[in-house]
Amino acid sequence: MKMVKGLLLGSAAGVVAVAGAQAADLPVKAKPVEYVKICSLYGDGFYYIPGTETCVRIGASAQADYYYGSLSNGHILFDGAGGAHDRTVSEHAMKGHGQIGLDGRTQTAYGTLRSVVVFKFENVDGGTLTPNLPRSFIQWAGFTFGHTKSYSDPFGSFGGGGDFRNITQGITHDDTGANGTNQIAYTWELGNGMVFIVGADERKNNSLANLSTGGVVAVGAAPTTSRAGMIYPDPYAAFRMSQAWGVFSAAVHTSANRALYYTGDNAVLGLTGCGAGAQGGTTQCLYPSDKMGWAFLSGGWINLPWISQGDRFGGYFNYGQGATKYAGGANLNSPGLFGAGNNVTLGVVTDGVYVNGAGIQLTTGWALGLAFEHWITPQFDVVVYGSRGEFKYNNTVIAGRYFCGGSGAAVQNIVVAATTVCDPGFTYSEVGLRFDWYPVPAFRLAIEARYAMIDTAFAGQQVTLTKTQGARPTGAYTAKDQGISQVAIRAQRGFGGVGE
Repeated sequence: MKMVKGLLLGSAAGVVAVAGAQAADLPVKAKPVEYVKICSLYGDGFYYIPGTETCVRIGASAQADYYYGSLSNGHILFDGAGGAHDRTVSEHAMKGHGQIGLDGRTQTAYGTLRSVVVFKFENVDGGTLTPNLPRSFIQWAGFTFGHTKSYSDPFGSFGGGGDFRNITQGITHDDTGANGTNQIAYTWELGNGMVFIVGADERKNNSLANLSTGGVVAVGAAPTTSRAGMIYPDPYAAFRMSQAWGVFSAAVHTSANRALYYTGDNAVLGLTGCGAGAQGGTTQCLYPSDKMGWAFLSGGWINLPWISQGDRFGGYFNYGQGATKYAGGANLNSPGLFGAGNNVTLGVVTDGVYVNGAGIQLTTGWALGLAFEHWITPQFDVVVYGSRGEFKYNNTVIAGRYFCGGSGAAVQNIVVAATTVCDPGFTYSEVGLRFDWYPVPAFRLAIEARYAMIDTAFAGQQVTLTKTQGARPTGAYTAKDQGISQVAIRAQRGFGGVGE
């Protein structure tokens, strides 16, 4: 028995020894590598790029828009070819919209180094694919370089982001959020949610028209511009604050009005534009003195949590001269809205006008918008809003009949009788209502309706149009205040926080 026991123990020891030798020959299993490491420095959704100290967040959104009474970008049909409202016009539009965004951040001795890139792709009516780059910027040590939303844009606009998020295109507000702008800016942190910013944006202008040139003005279209090239961007200074009660911003933005050369002399006013033997519109001629346009931009909102969490009331007010793309509305164009009974409402949008031999007359623009947002439940909200914008010309332009062939101006494509007032000014007013439903976070279903009214200073007069708009013929029309409606529907899903 002892012999059997000894044999068994010896055999077991041998097996263990052989097994141990074989195990020693096998490779050691490596410790699992953490290829994607969560970065908690900048909030949710950031991850370290392997082998670096840079954190990155990736986001995207998918969006479908359906419109009636507007273009595929949500612009209501009161101008351009769409204002004709004849059988050449598509009253319905559809758009598929997608965005992909990257947000990379790294800590440095001078603070966070941040870079953002957002790619946007739109597929509109007829399958037209439009790529765009609405964001491509770097932030470091207080500086912002690149293409992004302007810091001069007032809070309280009707655009996306943190503003009132309309799904139709804002007409009277000054907002670069949708497509961004090239810029450089520096931000001073003042504390308590307040900052002061100086910067310069790529210029944003309406037409600067030489009315001594015939045919540069037509119904529903921007006048042909005689603006000189850009020698520097549009500078601004802005103050912005964000606190528990709400937000507020104010900015002063300037824009240079530099004209091209005169096209000839002005016999009516007895002014020299080119002189004898000179070729009009060339360096042999003089040009008007430059004039600086300016705009004051302000806006904000007040939080109303005692009504419901997320409720707020706010808006914007902008005013300026010679910088009407800022003050009068980024998308308020020259109206040309045709209606029944041979009626038309019209006006002309410019930053300024001039005639040969004379100086630039700056155009005044202003806009006011108000909105109230109420959350009925945490998933369902309603926004009601309204705005009004106006373009005004000074007495030199109106009394001098600049747009009607007076003071050395040429005849344009809009003709009125010599006995009537020649004032192309107008006002644009709108009211709207929007409902949003968020069945799950970041998934939005929205519907919006808007009604716009255009009041023309030509109201009651007979105007003769010598250039067609759409299929509307040339000839005599009655100028009349008119309105138009619009409906928009949107389905949108965002994820990741960038590009939403």
